[in-house]
Amino acid sequence: MNRSDFIKNVAVLGAMPFVISKAGAEGKKSSNKTKNSGFILPKKIFKIGRNKLSVALPEAYKDKTENLQLSLLCGDGAWLFKEKKPSFAGENALKFEVADGKLSADADFERECRYTLLVKDKTIKIDKAKKNRLKNIVAAFPLYALKPDLYALAPFKGDSHIHSTNSDGKNKPQEVALRCYEVGLDYQAISDHKTYETSQDMKNLFAKFPTSMSFLNAEECHESYVHVHNFGGNQSVSNYIKNNRAEFEKSVEAIKNTLPRDLPDSVISNVAIAEAEFDLIRRFGGIAVLNHPFWYPQLKGKFVHLESGILNLLSDRKKYDAYEYINSSCGHVTASMAANHYPYHAAPKPIMGCSDAHRVEMQGTGYTIVFAKNSGFDELKKSILSNLSVAAYELETKTKKCVFIFGDNRLADFAYFLLDEYFPEHDDLIAREGKLIESALKENSSDFSEIEKISSQVKKMYDSARG
Repeated sequence: MNRSDFIKNVAVLGAMPFVISKAGAEGKKSSNKTKNSGFILPKKIFKIGRNKLSVALPEAYKDKTENLQLSLLCGDGAWLFKEKKPSFAGENALKFEVADGKLSADADFERECRYTLLVKDKTIKIDKAKKNRLKNIVAAFPLYALKPDLYALAPFKGDSHIHSTNSDGKNKPQEVALRCYEVGLDYQAISDHKTYETSQDMKNLFAKFPTSMSFLNAEECHESYVHVHNFGGNQSVSNYIKNNRAEFEKSVEAIKNTLPRDLPDSVISNVAIAEAEFDLIRRFGGIAVLNHPFWYPQLKGKFVHLESGILNLLSDRKKYDAYEYINSSCGHVTASMAANHYPYHAAPKPIMGCSDAHRVEMQGTGYTIVFAKNSGFDELKKSILSNLSVAAYELETKTKKCVFIFGDNRLADFAYFLLDEYFPEHDDLIAREGKLIESALKENSSDFSEIEKISSQVKKMYDSARG
């Protein structure tokens, strides 16, 4: 992602967060949804080009199709600059056929962006100058058209930075793992401090269930003052260093020899150790993440934990794989500082969003949306390192929940569409799956048929939304 695109993203998307009603945030139908009078269009996501749209008719209109009109609106700007002066982008009327209780029409999606399919009743009189000018719209379906590369991928929500009682978290690992279902995640990785085993234990515990959730390995490493994340590595970096101290220190010394000698010893030492950890994580097949570069340890005073000389050198050398752009537990100030720092000092490194939750109530407030072929680690890794991820930060008040998405404009715009049109149902389904698994764990049940049924629905859900 280039710097100008990212600055534009922060200025526009950051200033205009997606707002979900409180009801929508709690899993009920969002007030953003259009009441479509019984018309049904299950397909919402299409590939650029000509596509067949099929709208199921309600009983009230099955014998009155001559009264209906279909129109397609392109959401990429309200104006068309085809002439010297811009003209308003009017509706594109679609010719349709009627068969088997459905309206079928060919629609041309020329751009990668949002669209809206309108169904109008021509017999309803409107006054364009008054408030009832939209009264003849009996259904409105938000759609999205994608270029082939993004259309071939699916969105997966996940959190790879979470803590349990195996380090300094407040909840037991199983509680943390089940909470990931409750907040609608597709993948999770509990990353206790210097403790790789928690993530492996949860992977083993839940392996018997036919679940849609991907359980991945992680740990937060602390050999230096820099908090380094081992996401997806096939073994523990902390344990390896403990058992191979001489080898690790030799690697650190070699890195020190590549660093500027006019810097304080503390800067050189901490950066060299962190980069040696980065190397081990990559050696073990994981993603080396630079964690919360602007964390303020509130209990110790108002200061950033990572000294500026260390951060500057890490940023200049860019030896890490990904940048933890959102850490929701660290709060909005750190998110703002990351927004100011990243485009000038860390771009184009991939970004990630995490909760860093130390209690289950914080889970779901920070996460990454990865566009990948599946939620297995290999495909997630491939997509993250290809900059096919965005970071999400949720802030909730008494009346609403605001979701800020940071990342490439192309991905962020589609992610906002998914937050309204796909993820609410997706999250509810995964939460139901989690409740079934929780019951099975409590009752020591071996009947997983209902779990398998829900899990299968989750796995097929995105394909069902693609036209």
